[in-house]
Amino acid sequence: MVLLVLLTPGRVEDPVRAVGSFTAVAAIALATEQLQRRLPRLRSIVVPFVAGGLLFAIYSFLSMVIPWVLPDDREWLMLRADRAWFGYHWESVWAGLVHPLLSDLLQAVYTSFYVFPFLLGVRWAWRKDWPTLYQGVDRVIAGFLISYCGYLLVPTRSPYAFLEYAQALPTYGLQPFLHEQLINTSWTKRDCFPSGHVMMSSYVAWLCWVRDRAWFWIFGPWAALTAVATLYLRYHYLVDVLAGLLFFLAWVWLSERLWGRFRDLPFPGDPRRE
Repeated sequence: MVLLVLLTPGRVEDPVRAVGSFTAVAAIALATEQLQRRLPRLRSIVVPFVAGGLLFAIYSFLSMVIPWVLPDDREWLMLRADRAWFGYHWESVWAGLVHPLLSDLLQAVYTSFYVFPFLLGVRWAWRKDWPTLYQGVDRVIAGFLISYCGYLLVPTRSPYAFLEYAQALPTYGLQPFLHEQLINTSWTKRDCFPSGHVMMSSYVAWLCWVRDRAWFWIFGPWAALTAVATLYLRYHYLVDVLAGLLFFLAWVWLSERLWGRFRDLPFPGDPRRE
């Protein structure tokens, strides 16, 4: 990111702040790597918490370079793709299905995207399944970073941010409250393509399928409802969701070749861990 800012002079609104922020992220990452090597007993705490914090920081700092590097938004391109390729209009699919309970439920599911993977990490740490935890963190963090590359290349606002709809989403009050919390904590506003929610919820569900089958029956439906929520709540275009699924499949294939088969990691008590 530092090189990208330096190689596009005059485009980024505040290049000094952007370069400083991403340099700080890199420095913290390198320092944390050294810390967990020198103090391995702290690794189970340092790795997941610092990795999660750095991921949130990177996502937030992207607002300093998006959309400045590629200043042309892609919203209308996404809309044309939805309508020309798939005949998708929000009203034609969802207008007859809206309900206050559905709006609140799907908003809760969409918001839980930031909580469920953390709970899965806690589960793996609780049972001292360190190979699964550490490699799972690596795979998930790298997957998120790949999705962020899409935001840089195709900076796109969510449909709710600029389209006018004939009807507001009915709600008992939870949906607008959670939506407002998301908007206020997210600095990066052009983050539609691909749908990181769809890509990474599907990937986390797949990790459970191959490694922790009992929890797949929680994470599988969660991932499916997340995909529905992205469209119903007007956060994403259909092409974003389909791209998220394609990115998910590609990341499964690539991650298995980068790290090896996730299902073959040793379990707690396995002599291969010694």
